[in-house]
Amino acid sequence: MSYQFSLDQSNRSLRFPVLVMAGIFSAVIGAYTFAACNERTPDQAAAGEPAASKPVAVRPVSNEQPPRVITGPVTFEIADSAYREHRYDDATTLFRTYTESRPTNPWGFYMLGLSAWKAGDRVQAESSFVQALSLDSAHVKSHLNLSRVLLESAEPESALVHIDAAITLDSTSSEPLRLQGRAFEAMGKTDSAIVSYQRAIALDSTDVWAFNNLGALYIRLERFEDAIEPLKTAVERNDKVATFHNNLGMALERTGQFRAAESEYRAALAIEGTYGKAVTNLQRVESLKEY
Repeated sequence: MSYQFSLDQSNRSLRFPVLVMAGIFSAVIGAYTFAACNERTPDQAAAGEPAASKPVAVRPVSNEQPPRVITGPVTFEIADSAYREHRYDDATTLFRTYTESRPTNPWGFYMLGLSAWKAGDRVQAESSFVQALSLDSAHVKSHLNLSRVLLESAEPESALVHIDAAITLDSTSSEPLRLQGRAFEAMGKTDSAIVSYQRAIALDSTDVWAFNNLGALYIRLERFEDAIEPLKTAVERNDKVATFHNNLGMALERTGQFRAAESEYRAALAIEGTYGKAVTNLQRVESLKEY
């Protein structure tokens, strides 16, 4: 029996006796899998201007097409188009060329950072966001996405510096508060993380990732009853995210509501048929009987 959920704590408050014998949750709980806060949806720039003139080769969308060579200037719009088409390696190359001829435009470095991050190059992403901030220290989007890169690099203390700056610059947004919750959580400051997520929700009741992250943290803390309400809210306000359904399913399962949990796992798979976490969770819960 395996559990697709990334909890490291053993269970102390489980109400359904069919699974508590022999300390079974203590042995297997670490194998559960869920996604707490991987909301990789950074904003793009809303700016553009002409740029470099040296030829740049970019990969074709299809391998059957010949490589395309841009012989004119690399404009912001050309590079941004590659990003919007999810050609992140190409976008990184194009924005790197763009910034070479427009070294004073923070938006160019910001988009270079986003493209590199999406392409999996955190080193380039971090240096690009830092460069954007050296040009404009009030560039909120660079502060926020640099903090995301730092969180992925397991540097929550460094991330907090930029999160705090973003909160100071934009006190009306829930996004930096949600990221603050992630940083506190990574530092083991779970009470502070809960407060940050709750503040984000109070500021923006449509911030579904804040609801999800709060619920996922409650699961990690074995506060399963508390997890249900924020995860239900996340699902109600955006029922197209498989992660939300999967996490809600686990909160329901851990409170003995097996059939409701089964329904949520099925909903996750209806959205994302190859979602391995939900597949494993569904296979497990189908064999459980409610009492």
